Amino acid sequence: MSDATLGKLSRPARRKRSQIPKFLLYCAPALIFFGVFKYWPMIYSFILSFAKWNFVTDIKWVGWSNFTSMLDKAMFAKGVGNTFLYIAALLPFFIVIPLLLATLLLEVRNKRLQGLYKALYFLPTVLAFSIICIVWIWMYNPTYGVLNNIIRQLGLGEGYSWVTDPRTAFFAIVLVCGWKYMGQNMILFMAGLLNISQDCIEAATIDGANAWQCFWRIKFPLIAPTSVYLLMTSVIFAAERAFTAINLLTQGGPSYGTTNLSYVIYEFGFKYYNIGMASAIAVFTSVIFLAITVMMMRSMGGFGYDEK
Repeated sequence: MSDATLGKLSRPARRKRSQIPKFLLYCAPALIFFGVFKYWPMIYSFILSFAKWNFVTDIKWVGWSNFTSMLDKAMFAKGVGNTFLYIAALLPFFIVIPLLLATLLLEVRNKRLQGLYKALYFLPTVLAFSIICIVWIWMYNPTYGVLNNIIRQLGLGEGYSWVTDPRTAFFAIVLVCGWKYMGQNMILFMAGLLNISQDCIEAATIDGANAWQCFWRIKFPLIAPTSVYLLMTSVIFAAERAFTAINLLTQGGPSYGTTNLSYVIYEFGFKYYNIGMASAIAVFTSVIFLAITVMMMRSMGGFGYDEK
């Protein structure tokens, strides 16, 4: 092979090599932004988990002390339990009800009416969570709230102190969070259902399948990628999404009955100024949910479905 031929073969490689600085230049803003505001705080939080610091005094290194002492905190233990309770309680609002609503809305033949329903269900998603919480605070008011007025009108009693009663406070938070994010998952399920070829549905109908059989044996398996994605993101973010409602409605009470790991981190960090303890709990939370994510991805085939 001649030198000229070798030169021609190596020219594309030289061209790619010359484009690397341009590629890095284009990526630099995103890399700098994520490095400064995401990855460095994560690294620094891990470092501070081995220290004692209150924003004022000098950092004192205490080793694994924060990780061992957090296990003795009643608030931490309650936060761990409530975190998984939030996941279990919110999954119907994030998966089951949105899928049911998406299926029913696609049966509405009037496109304008269907669009109106979609807008009404999706509206809470675009509203600020703080505004939603203020509205629900008014609805939960024990004296003049809408819910208690309905209970009195039906003759079911005098109502409840929804956000201060240990029997109802947890479910009050769940209801607010579920109502807030239900419409978002409904739209995603509708997109998945609309991607199903109508030929499959028509063929099943011709073969004698009823509406339930068409859904369970054809539609539901074909939206497996959407279902797996929403299930994984719902599990990961369910407890985190409850933070704003907890902060505005109950402040973690009564008796830590509505707190979760996200709110426990906030309390240790910005109420008690125990940055080391807050960082240790944040690291613990990250490790736990990373393990859950890995197990779910392995068992469900990642963000799609196992085609084997």
